[in-house]
Amino acid sequence: MTALAPTPTAPAVLVLGGGTRLPKALRGHGLHVVYGGAPAEFTPSHHDSCDEALLLTGDEDTWVRRAVALHRQVPFARVVTVRERFLTTAARITHALGLEGNPLDTVLMLKDKSAMREAFDPEQDESAVRARVMDAPDDVDAFVAGVGLPVVLKPRDGSGSEGIAVVRDAEDLTAARHRVAARPGVLLAEEFLAGPEFSVETFTHGGHHRLLAVTEKFTGDNAVEIGHVVPARVGADDRAALEGATRRFLDAIGLTEGPAHTEVILTPRGPRIVESHNRPGGDGIVDLVRHVTGLDIRDLLAAQVAGAPLPEAAGERAGAAATWFLTAAPGLATEVSGWEEAAGRPGVVAAVPGTRPGDTVAELRGSDDRCGSVTAVAATADDALDRARGALALVSVRTEPVPARPHVPESRATR
Repeated sequence: MTALAPTPTAPAVLVLGGGTRLPKALRGHGLHVVYGGAPAEFTPSHHDSCDEALLLTGDEDTWVRRAVALHRQVPFARVVTVRERFLTTAARITHALGLEGNPLDTVLMLKDKSAMREAFDPEQDESAVRARVMDAPDDVDAFVAGVGLPVVLKPRDGSGSEGIAVVRDAEDLTAARHRVAARPGVLLAEEFLAGPEFSVETFTHGGHHRLLAVTEKFTGDNAVEIGHVVPARVGADDRAALEGATRRFLDAIGLTEGPAHTEVILTPRGPRIVESHNRPGGDGIVDLVRHVTGLDIRDLLAAQVAGAPLPEAAGERAGAAATWFLTAAPGLATEVSGWEEAAGRPGVVAAVPGTRPGDTVAELRGSDDRCGSVTAVAATADDALDRARGALALVSVRTEPVPARPHVPESRATR
């Protein structure tokens, strides 16, 4: 479905996916905004924030083909997105139309962790990580023989902690071999990195990487992130090392503009780059950065796209901001309570339920398995964490085992 307006007089920008903050900011610069997404994602707020809509379902090739066709009617000056699932789509459309933006090869590299590892080689930079694509089960044994246990097995293309496994012993090694046999060429093995986890939030303009914040990360079962705090509680030397490694990495992959969210582990040998994405950090990190720095990454991106000066910090700023995520025992949620009390606690700026009675709580394997979050601000990182955790402790999700589906004997009528 395409809703077309008269031929715009202002430069048109195609915004793929996301909420309304970026479209509103772009329109604030006088741009003509075309929102692209699935029909179910187009809300009344989107209707009020955009000039036109390209609404359709389909694969990436479909999006590229339709966008190129629409460009003949509404010539796009730029194509942008802040959503993971549209990153390569936006880059392919940009490339097909010859528009300004990050090189397509750079965006594809960030989606393919094996290509990213090749571009940022351990022999050239000590912050790089040893890795190898697993084409056959024997590759698992060969990689372990070279780096030792434990190792990490993950999809070459993935985000949100999905499908990550740590191989620690012989039993895990057998399971890893089976995974590789079932999905040859899909998984990547990497050396295991021990140390606290961080992400570095940046904005690149004219090839210069501006460091906005260092986020301290906390993980639970299956390496799923369960908390964040900005600024990270690190000393000046470690912060400089994290920032330096990130800048070198972004230079190596050729990022020229826009936001990036780079994940780093601070090992005893120094920072090591885990992965990166040419978008703002998820899980509300963009809001933590805004609370602390007074800068919204989406506003920076809108100004960049419009060719306007990048905005300065604005509004009241907190010393620190933290988000903590609720997890619960797997099963059927029978009772959810405490969200109103959590929202009223000192310093709490957001309390977001993610599970309602009747929902099924899955085992914690990915970001979607969390049950909600609380965000709080305070003068220090420790206090912000205490406030977020303390408020979340007021929330309760009770679960019970999911009833087994009754067995229905097969009959002739159902065969």
